[in-house]
Amino acid sequence: MKFNMTLTKKISIITSIFASLICVTAISQAQTNSDSVIIVSAGQPELDMVAVDSFYKRFNIDISKADNPNLYLETFRWYKTCYRYGGSTDNGIDCSGFVNMLVEYTKGKKLPRSSADMFNVCTPLADDDIPAEGDLVFFKIRKGRISHVGVYLQHGKFAHSSTSAGVIISDLEEPYYKKYFYKAGRIE
Repeated sequence: MKFNMTLTKKISIITSIFASLICVTAISQAQTNSDSVIIVSAGQPELDMVAVDSFYKRFNIDISKADNPNLYLETFRWYKTCYRYGGSTDNGIDCSGFVNMLVEYTKGKKLPRSSADMFNVCTPLADDDIPAEGDLVFFKIRKGRISHVGVYLQHGKFAHSSTSAGVIISDLEEPYYKKYFYKAGRIE
C-alpha cells in the first residue's frame, strides 16, 4: 500500500514541527534567564507585578489603566506557550483555544471552538470603530475565510497564538496582520 500525502498536509506537518522546535528553544532560554518573572510559592505560581508591568511597557501597554487587569495577567501567564493545532493546554494551544480560555477566564463565557464560529456569536464592530480591551479581532488568512482570532489589548496590540511563535502580542498595524485583518467583534 502506497502512502500518499498532499502537499498541504506535508507543509502543515513541517510547520507544526518547526513551531515545536521554536517553542522548545524559547522555553529553554526562559528557564536559563536570570530575570525570571514567575515566582513559585508553595507550589502555586505567583506573578512578580513589577516584572509584569515592565513586560507590558515593551508593548506600550499600561496595565495600571486596564479595565480588566486579569486579561493582561492571564495573557502574561500564557506568553510563549507553544502553538498546537486543536490544543487547549499549557503543552500547546491554538488561536481559538487561547481566545476561548481568555474569554472564559475574564468574562465567564464559553465560546464556540473555531474562530469562524466565534465571529458568529460576536457583535461586529463598524470598520471605523476602535476595538475596546477584550474585543476579539478576526483575520481572513486562509482561502478568504475567518481562520485566525486574537484578543484586543490596548493601542492596536492584540494577544493571540500564532503558528510560528505560540502565544504572543502583535500589532494590528504590522503589515501581515493589516493585510489579513477582517473585523473586530464584541462579546456581549
